[in-house]
Amino acid sequence: MRKKSWGEHHKSLLDYVVERQRFTIINKFIKHNPSILDLGCGYDAKLLNNFKGRIKNGVGIDLSVGTCINKIKLIKGRVDKKINLKSGQFDIVTSLAVIEHVDFPEIMLKESFRLLKKGGILLITTPSRYSKPLLELLAFKLRVISGNEIADHKRYYDTNTLKRLLVNSGFAPNNIKIRYFQLGLNIFAIAKK
Repeated sequence: MRKKSWGEHHKSLLDYVVERQRFTIINKFIKHNPSILDLGCGYDAKLLNNFKGRIKNGVGIDLSVGTCINKIKLIKGRVDKKINLKSGQFDIVTSLAVIEHVDFPEIMLKESFRLLKKGGILLITTPSRYSKPLLELLAFKLRVISGNEIADHKRYYDTNTLKRLLVNSGFAPNNIKIRYFQLGLNIFAIAKK
């Protein structure tokens, strides 16, 4: 089983570019001084640190984490097990390019639902099943993205499979919006509690 978090090892320039694109996609959802939980925050909690001037507080969880800074708390742990936090305390839960790495995505999504306030939103990105050949080419043949990250993918999703998981986790079907982005290579899901 994996022991290190994203960012604890070398990242390529392309890794950084893709990470920034994910932040851009969720930027418009970070309003009104929210409380944010970032599942799979990476070693240095880049997303929380990127938005720290616009949030009330943030909690990041990952397998290994750096040090906490100001209003950001980092917790070492798995995101696909019961999370030892009080129910209904977050306005936003994010999980960017994480669900494809976890052993128990259903548990991660049920915990996301539990931890959200009523009216809160879950924001997820994940590579689509169409991206698998390209990601493997970029990682293993061209070596321009992290091979360790791609080798750790447990599964790839399509919009129907991801929606079914979200519904089974408690989100109402009419409160879920899912779309492809980056020419169908990635999926962006928004689920409101």
